Amino acid sequence: MTRSYRLIAVEGVDGSGKSTLVENLRNHLAQRSKALVARPARAMTEAFRQVAEKGRPDSVLYQDHIPPDFRHGTYIMETAAHFRYAHEEFERHDHVIFDRWTQTWQVYCGDVTEHTEWMSRIAGTIPRPDVLLWVRVDPELACRRLVQRQDRWARILTSDQLLDKITNLTEQYETVMRETAPEAVVLDGSLPADRVLNEALSHLDTADTAALAGGGS
Repeated sequence: MTRSYRLIAVEGVDGSGKSTLVENLRNHLAQRSKALVARPARAMTEAFRQVAEKGRPDSVLYQDHIPPDFRHGTYIMETAAHFRYAHEEFERHDHVIFDRWTQTWQVYCGDVTEHTEWMSRIAGTIPRPDVLLWVRVDPELACRRLVQRQDRWARILTSDQLLDKITNLTEQYETVMRETAPEAVVLDGSLPADRVLNEALSHLDTADTAALAGGGS
């Protein structure tokens, strides 16, 4: 399915500054164009929270109760549905910015282990982003940010447990991004938010110039 809008995806571990960059990109791009933020798997994530967490202690996390490979499969289906059924809404915008992309599910959920051929076919309908931005950050800085914003993980886990978790996820990102998205633009998430935004915008401008030179859209 062809598209007229520019598809931008932003990846990064919790506490990397990913969502801050997404909002800053939208605000900047909206000054001269129509920009929309989308979040893949938002509906399924909320459903899992309702099923596994509602009415239970704050220490209960849906990730500990819903099998990761099952979550991964549902996230694929929801994202594919975005592009099938929200196509007209996306087309009314010049930029569609996804807060997280398919690498998130590989990092946080691991591989799909059931109905793999079917899931692979569905995943194949999800387009590749025109630009994939990866916000990298030191695990210790990511943890400090999670504590500062009183993230649920920071409230439930000890400092050592949180650092171990974020360190492991960061290492997983290194592997997954290297194997699945070598073209990703790497941004230094330790920089101030305005500098991260400027770096991202410079890469978007470079990609625009390359597309025009190559006759692309």
